Amino acid sequence: MKNNQIKPEVILVFKTNLTGENDVKQIASLLNSADGIVKWNVDLSDVDNVLRIEAFQVEAVNIIQLIAAAGYSCEELQD
Repeated sequence: MKNNQIKPEVILVFKTNLTGENDVKQIASLLNSADGIVKWNVDLSDVDNVLRIEAFQVEAVNIIQLIAAAGYSCEELQD
């Protein structure tokens, strides 16, 4: 999980079909290498298996496509 000291401009929250640590490991390298992502985490204890991303110049559609490329799905949760 990335954790830089830079304050992000956007926080994106997604419902995912990630079900365990192995799934999180599958997406980790994609998220860690994605431009603009400052920090991310997955809450597997939440009913929606929430993926939370802090980023610069990243849109939800980009994250959805990135997660889909790894064989998973997600949808943005609104406030």
